[in-house]
Amino acid sequence: MHTVRVRSIGPGDVDFVRAQLQRAFHSLVIWSRNVEFRADALAGFIGEVDGVPRGHLTLHDGTDETEVITLVSEHENVGLGAALLERAVEAARERAVARVFLTTTNDNLRALGFYQRRGWRIVALHRGVMELYREREPAMPTHAANGIPIHDELELELRL
Repeated sequence: MHTVRVRSIGPGDVDFVRAQLQRAFHSLVIWSRNVEFRADALAGFIGEVDGVPRGHLTLHDGTDETEVITLVSEHENVGLGAALLERAVEAARERAVARVFLTTTNDNLRALGFYQRRGWRIVALHRGVMELYREREPAMPTHAANGIPIHDELELELRL
């Protein structure tokens, strides 16, 4: 049995977050709905498994909504991703915003299932936007490890 703990990102976590962003997204810059975010500068949470940082979540707070920008878990099937996501939802509720939302790419089938099992709904398709992002960030892959071409963003939300 593993112990999962979630805490706020602190100054000492920057190198860890940067390393995770580089591994997962090949960049510190994350695009969502055609908006650029420098993800290593965002607020968020660190997920620890047995006292060791193994994941993170970053978010951006808008006036009446919170957007999850990144969610990375290096230790699957222990509830780390779920704990990070629940903490982000809790933070959004504390702010009394109308919704929390995120985007993911069309190839990310595991993530789509993960979010939908937790009550998130697909609310928009941003067709072809990945080609636009690739013009700005050439390191973005054209195909996922599962062989699916990466073309679109899907927007999911949880109404609060």
